[in-house]
Amino acid sequence: MNKNENLSDKKQDEDLDKGFTVKEVASFIDETPNVIRNWFKELRQYIPHEKNSNGYNVYKREGVERFKEIQALHRSQNWSMKQIEHYFATGGESFKPEPEKTTGEMLAKELRSLREELASLREENQEIKEQLNKQEGFSRVLVEQLQQLDRGSMERHNQLTQSLKESLVAQKQIAAVKEEQPKKGVFAKLFRK
Repeated sequence: MNKNENLSDKKQDEDLDKGFTVKEVASFIDETPNVIRNWFKELRQYIPHEKNSNGYNVYKREGVERFKEIQALHRSQNWSMKQIEHYFATGGESFKPEPEKTTGEMLAKELRSLREELASLREENQEIKEQLNKQEGFSRVLVEQLQQLDRGSMERHNQLTQSLKESLVAQKQIAAVKEEQPKKGVFAKLFRK
């Protein structure tokens, strides 16, 4: 180590003890100030910080170390902010990220769902066909019975009509015979002479 590096390390240690602003932390860990602000916004309760006399957040050694840890988890291990938050909330318990579903997996799931729905619709369709076939058979039998009743009714109607005609003819004949007979008076009918 040369003298310049040794002096710069001492200066950084002194600066860490008095506190870094967002811009200085960003420069120190090679991130942009906006990234530092976003991380702080998401993980405020897990990042040690203080307010300076101007009301700005300043980060001492522990805060800067926490930003380095966030950087390592987020950039190197591709953890989301939610995963990092869980990691800090559980005191460093590792959080196994759930792999995101690929487009192929989502399409496969949707395809399975559609196939299941199609199979269900086919079953319903088959049940409806069977019910329609039963209804059709019932309707055929009913139509045949109604036709038989209609034929029977027509035959009965014809018989009754024929019987009525014969009865009318017989009544006319009786009336004609009665008219041909001489009329007898009331006493003649009584005494039948």
